[in-house]
Amino acid sequence: MAQQRLAHITLVVDDYDRALKFYTEILGFRVVEDTVQTETKRWVLIQPPGSTECCLLLAKAVNEEQK
Repeated sequence: MAQQRLAHITLVVDDYDRALKFYTEILGFRVVEDTVQTETKRWVLIQPPGSTECCLLLAKAVNEEQK
C-alpha cells in the first residue's frame, strides 16, 4: 500500500490579513507562502510550529453561504 499524507487543508476565512494575524501572532504559525493571484484572491499557506509537511491553505469566502 502506498504511503499517504495530507499536504494542505483549506480553511475558509473572511479576511486574509486578520486570519494571518491570528494564526501567526496568537498561535505561532509561520507563513510558508503568500502570493497574490488576483485583486481579491491570494494563495496563503501557513504551518503550525514544529510541522514539516501539512499546511493550512487560507481561502477567502466569496459569498454569504461560505461565510
